Amino acid sequence: MASPAARNIIRTSIVGKLNKFPTSRFNNHQGFTLIELIVVISLISILLAFALPKLNVSFVADHQRKLSTWIVLTVKSLKENALRDQTLYVLNLDFDNQQMWTEKSVTKEETPEEKAVEEKKAPEENKYSLPEGYRLMDVEFVDDKKIKEGIVPIHFYPKGYSDKAIIHVQDENDNRSSYLIESFISHVKIHEEYIDF
Repeated sequence: MASPAARNIIRTSIVGKLNKFPTSRFNNHQGFTLIELIVVISLISILLAFALPKLNVSFVADHQRKLSTWIVLTVKSLKENALRDQTLYVLNLDFDNQQMWTEKSVTKEETPEEKAVEEKKAPEENKYSLPEGYRLMDVEFVDDKKIKEGIVPIHFYPKGYSDKAIIHVQDENDNRSSYLIESFISHVKIHEEYIDF
């Protein structure tokens, strides 16, 4: 029987080196170097920076995001619905009540009085009120016509195009945003400034 010291040192003919086997598997005193720890912590920090959402998101940014999302999705769906149904759709912007809503256009002829009565009431099911602190400034059309009051319609035609318009919105900190609705593109371009045609 070999002594315990002889059992721990075994000569191998293949490598020609001594292999030392620890008496217990927890006796290994090797550890990580400081450089290895710094590299691993740095990599984890970089991954977390990209994976976690930013924590400095304020309610103002949240309201801005909701408003932008509503406008973008509404314009896209109105263009698709108008083309699919072969019907005129309208996006109404109410400057007096700071609301927006959509409707399918009725083709019957109305007197100006009937039209005024219909325009005064926004349908409750698809009415969108602007978030607190935001207001519609104006709507600008291609012919340099800016409208700042009343109810302004933006039309979406059965052929798949729409009126080209810019919706200008302002928040309580005087930050202005412009939503450009292109005639033949369903995507709305958002600019974080006041732009004109």
